[in-house]
Parts: sequence; structure tokens; C-alpha cells
Amino acid sequence: MLSCGVYNVYEKIINMKSILLLVCGVLVLNFAPMSRLMAIQPEVMADTVKTVKLTGKVVDVETGEAIPLSTLMVKELGWGSVCDTEGKFKIDVPANRKATLTVRSVGYETREVDVAPGTISGLVIKLKKSLLDLDEVVITGTRTEKVISEAPVMTRVVSAEELQRNDYESMMDVLEYNIPGLRFNVDPRGNNIQIQGLENSYILILVDGERLSQTPGGPIDFDRLSTSNIKRIEILKGAASALYGSSAMGMVVNIITDSPKRSLEGWAKARYSKFNDLQLDAGIGLAHKGFFSQTLFRRNSTDGYDLTPETPQSYTMNPSHDMNIEEKVGWNNERTKVVASASFYWNEVENPPKGESPTHYRSLNKTFRASLEHAFGEKNKLYAVYYGDFYTRKTVYDLIDLADSTNATSHEQTARLTDIYSPLKNVEIVGGIEWNWTRNYNKMQYGKEQTVRKVNDANVFVQVDWQILPELDLVGGFRYTHHSVFGDAYTPKVNLMYAPGSFKFRAGYSRGFKAPGLTELYSDFDMGSVSHNVGNPDLKPEYSNYLSVSAEYTYNGRLNASVEGYQNTIKDKINSFVIDVEDPEPGQLGAEMHYANVEAVRIRGAEGTLTYYPIKQLLLRGTYAYTDARDRETDLQLSGNSKHALNFTTTLRGKLLKRDGSVSLSGRWTSKKLSQSKSTETDDSGQEIEVIRENTKPAYSLWKLVAQYTPWQKKFMRLTLTGGIQNLFDYTDTEHYTTYDAGRRFFGSVIFRF
Repeated sequence: MLSCGVYNVYEKIINMKSILLLVCGVLVLNFAPMSRLMAIQPEVMADTVKTVKLTGKVVDVETGEAIPLSTLMVKELGWGSVCDTEGKFKIDVPANRKATLTVRSVGYETREVDVAPGTISGLVIKLKKSLLDLDEVVITGTRTEKVISEAPVMTRVVSAEELQRNDYESMMDVLEYNIPGLRFNVDPRGNNIQIQGLENSYILILVDGERLSQTPGGPIDFDRLSTSNIKRIEILKGAASALYGSSAMGMVVNIITDSPKRSLEGWAKARYSKFNDLQLDAGIGLAHKGFFSQTLFRRNSTDGYDLTPETPQSYTMNPSHDMNIEEKVGWNNERTKVVASASFYWNEVENPPKGESPTHYRSLNKTFRASLEHAFGEKNKLYAVYYGDFYTRKTVYDLIDLADSTNATSHEQTARLTDIYSPLKNVEIVGGIEWNWTRNYNKMQYGKEQTVRKVNDANVFVQVDWQILPELDLVGGFRYTHHSVFGDAYTPKVNLMYAPGSFKFRAGYSRGFKAPGLTELYSDFDMGSVSHNVGNPDLKPEYSNYLSVSAEYTYNGRLNASVEGYQNTIKDKINSFVIDVEDPEPGQLGAEMHYANVEAVRIRGAEGTLTYYPIKQLLLRGTYAYTDARDRETDLQLSGNSKHALNFTTTLRGKLLKRDGSVSLSGRWTSKKLSQSKSTETDDSGQEIEVIRENTKPAYSLWKLVAQYTPWQKKFMRLTLTGGIQNLFDYTDTEHYTTYDAGRRFFGSVIFRF
């Protein structure tokens, strides 16, 4: 499957002395004789220690009720187990010496329990409910499992409970209400993100650690993603190219899906709102003796809406319908996990639905994933992954015979081998190699031939996590990338966390790298009167230097406050601009979209978050983001950014007629958008002068009210009803298009889980 180009890339990598020595060093550590390891750390290895079977139960400390599906880890041996549906567990522990169990469950505080030698049964482990979820395990910031409160890289987590309680309309809705300063601008080609002065191509969206492909010539199609099967969402801001390669310059969003844990489980959901917005979602999972299978189905449709009925040729949001089917199967035991998954997604958007020449956008997406995890004792774990994402977008002209005239297909494939190794208790090394293949296939209108464009990159990466002191953690990493077009790139990172008592102080530096995409390099995407994008093969890659400092304070398990400041400097940032076309052909625009590097961009900002539980049942959370994004050469504000943004959420949970219920109010406010541009004009005297033009769009706020109630629940089965109001105060903007929101709309949903 590897092309000659990839072989050449690989040959270049292994011929680099410094990189080879680095990799060899990691391999030596991984496969060194056990006697040497024991000389470093005199412990009995998991492969040789005599064990006994320990049985027990995990319960709630207040109610005494069993906590199902809790996870347990034996610190001395590096393996673990999962409780059954009644909270009972069986796990192997050392026979003749003390063992320490680390016990975790979502919504509970993590606890370490010492097990005395000879204990084999009757162990009852009591967990205390956590309000702040600071014991949630995250992986995105370091590619290793870290309790969020101990992660040197600041990570924001959106839990499954939070997703279900707020009944978000879409993944875009999730991100906008949970990431301060993030906003979507929606157009017929897709959903355009703005965050920290950056747009789509600088934000890396992952599903279970693997990147989603963008639509050909456009952004990521978020309609592919369901919110019903999400375990958690991890959000990492700033450059993360040392771990994730190209494009991870502004933010990484990792959507982590769930897998079945009981013999039979599933759900069925229906959600309806204004404009005939109908969402149907269902899933069923099986698990038995290490084997599991999960089937997911989703179907969405909408009539769309029009904020400007005086322009009958187009809708603000076009009618659409889509369908997604996914299958995941796997097997695991104490040391090995094998998973394979595949998905199929189909979408059709009518654009416009009326007028003289109706047009349809049809999208087809297929993904395949296979992964293997294996633990070699307590110190070494190996991961192997293949992932393929194949996205096709077709434009269909209903009134002319050009059904296949504008096809665009994007193929992205990744193969990765990662090793996590712990030579010492306080040191963890992550190293690996990775290959990425990207292909675009375009067949355009006006008789143009099909074009095939491709790029490859090969990578070697390593990261060391060193717990210097109990309160001091240092993480350093490095990635070497060889790009088939742009050659070599080096992206280091370093993060430091100091955690005295209730405080945590973090500081970090990371270098970002982004190679121009195939659309930016080679596109000649002509859609007649809609758009015409022209690529630039002379573009240079972009590099960034990201600095951040933060402070976090936690009090009494009820209050968490954090503040972070950052600066992101981007060299050779790629901007798009429009130029006039002389004598355009019939049916074509008189302008073209082109791409060019600018000298440098400097983005400075600050963010703050406050989470507070005045009582156990009441949550108050507020976030603030400040962004100042400028062109360093002209000192002008970059387009499309707001300096200030606020997000607010309050949730009241309690019992009604002995059943669970909650009411949530969420709001987000964005300050005015100021865009500046400089041009040369001739004044009345005939002299050329520089003129700075400003485009301002007003501030706005959107609010959402959600009420949820569980009228029936029995063991693992429950029926949940949700109702709410989107855009509570009916804000619309048909003049400036600060937001494309359709105004106030009521929604309701019913979900049955078992």
C-alpha cells in the first residue's frame, strides 16, 4: 500500500542519525533485560509474581448502593478489572505482599485502597460522589491516562452526563456552549469555526484519537457526529503538533465514544423542534466474556429556514436530511484489547430549494478503524492503529445533465505504532512512528478532467513525563515530520506543573506546524456563480510558537477557579483573499478566491473559568475569553474575531415525586466583531494614500433553557423526558449575520435507555 514516495520518506527518516539514536534509545529501554530494570527499580515484575484472586464490592459511601462498572487498577502490577452491574469485582493481586488498588468511577472521587497481604474476599470499597469531576481521566494532553487534576496540560472535559442533561441540538451546539470564544459561521459549504483568532484548518477534531477529514474544499462536516454515544469530550487549547502533527496549532477536540460493558444495553431517542427538525437516534450493545459489539443508527432531517424571505433564490439554512450507521466490535482481557469499527454516513442538502436552477449537495462518508492494545507486564504497553476516512461531496444540478460534473473526494489514512513505557514509577515515556496519507480527487464542471492530488508525511515522536516531586511534574516532547512536499519539520513542546496544596500552576511552550492543505495548494474548484477557489502551489508551511501560563484553585470539592494567559505567534499564516477577474466566462463569478502567506500573526489572550456548587444540587459555571488577534506587519485586527466572549451555565438538580429532575439555563455572549483592512486609494489631488477600512458587527447573546425529568426508572432501564427553548429571547440578525440563528424555538425529546 505504501507508494515509492513513502518508502523514500521512510528511508530519509531512518538515515537521520539523531532521530535514529532517539528511537534506538526508546527501544533499548523497552526491551532491556529485566535484571537491568530491577537494578533501576527493585520490584517484582508482573510476569513473575505469584497472585491470588481478590473479590469485593464498590459502593456509594452515603447510600451504600452498589456502583456498577467502576474500574480498579493494581498499582504494583499495572493491570486492572471492571466491576459488574452489581458493583462486584474480581481481580488478581500479589499473594504475599501489600497491594494498592486505584478505584475510579464517573461522578465519584478516585480512591486508593491498601489491601493487606492475605486478603482474598469481602473487601468493600466506598466511594464519595464528586461534584467537580476533577478525578476524571483524560488522555488528549499527553496521549497517556492522566487524572484531570494531575494533568500538566490544562484540559477542559465535557462529560456524558453534561451532554445528556443539556440535550444539545448538535455537536456545534456542544462546542459553542462549552468552549468560551468559539463560534460557528454557517454557510452552504459547511460550518466555519472561529477560536482564538483562528479558523477551521487550525483546529484538529479527533474521534477516539483519530482525525476527521475535512470536506473537500471546506470545513469538517459536524453533522456526521452524534452526541448520544459520547463518553466524554476533551478540549485542549494551543499548539499540540508535537503529539498530533500538522494542523494542531490552535486547538484539539477529542470526542471519545463509549463501548458496551453489560451483556445487553442500548438506547432509543427522538428529538423534535421547529422547522420539522427531527432527530432519531438508537444504539444497541452486547458484551460477554471480553467480547463486545455495538451498532449505532442516526437519522436527521430539517425543512430549513429563511431569515431573508425577500431573496427567494436561497435559504439561510437549507433543507437537508442525513443518515449514519456505525458498527464496532472488539475483544479484551486484562492485557489485550482489539477493536474494529466501520461507519457509513450519507447527507443531502438542497441548495437552493426553489428558483430556476435547483441544486443538491450530496455527501458520502466511510470510515474504517482497527486498533490493538497490549500490555507487556506493568511497565510497557503497545498501541497499533489504522484509520481511514473517505469523504465524497457531489454537486447535482437538477435541470441540466451534469450530475457527475462536480465531484470532490478526500481520503485520509493514518497508521501509527505507539509505545508507552515506564522505566521508573515517576517516569513515563511515549514514543512512536506515524504515517499519514491524504488524497483529493476532483472532477469539475465545464469539461475539466479529473485531477488527483496527494501528500504524505512520516513522523517520529517521543514524550517524557517526569514526576520530579509529588507536587512537580515536567512533560517534554518532540516530533520530527517529513512532508512529501515541504520536507522536514521539528516541533518540540515542554509543560511544567507545580501543585502545592489546593493550587496548581502550569506553564508551557509548544511549537506548531501546519502544511498547506491540498485545497490551498492545488484547488481549481469552479462552481459557476457560487464560488471559484484557486490554489497556490508556492505556499509555504506555517509555524507557530505558543506560550501559556495558568493558575488553578480548588476549595472543599465545591469551588474550582482557573485563569490562563497565552500568546500564539504564527509565521507565514495562510490567508484567503478575493481578486477581480477580467472578462469572466458566462455563468462565472467576476471574482476568484486565492491563497497567500502573510508575514506573521500575533494572537494574545486570556481565559478564566469559575465553577461553584453553593449547595450539592446547584451548579454555577462561568467562563470568559479575551482575544486580541493582529497582523504583526500592519497591526490590524484579523477578520472575524470578537475580543470578548462569555459563557454561563446554571443547573439545579433534585427529586420530583422521588424521581430525578433538573433545570438548566445556559447563555453565551459575544462582543462586537471588528475587522480591519488596508488598501491604497487615490485622493482628490491624485496622490496615492493608505486607507484603513473597518467592518463592525454588533454584539449578541443567545440563551437556552432545558428541563429534564425521569418519570420511570428500574435498575438499568430508565425513561427520560426533556423539553426546552433554544434562543430564549428570540435574537435574530438579518442585517449583519453575526449569527445565523433562526430565533426562538421550542424542542422536546424522549429517550429510553436500558
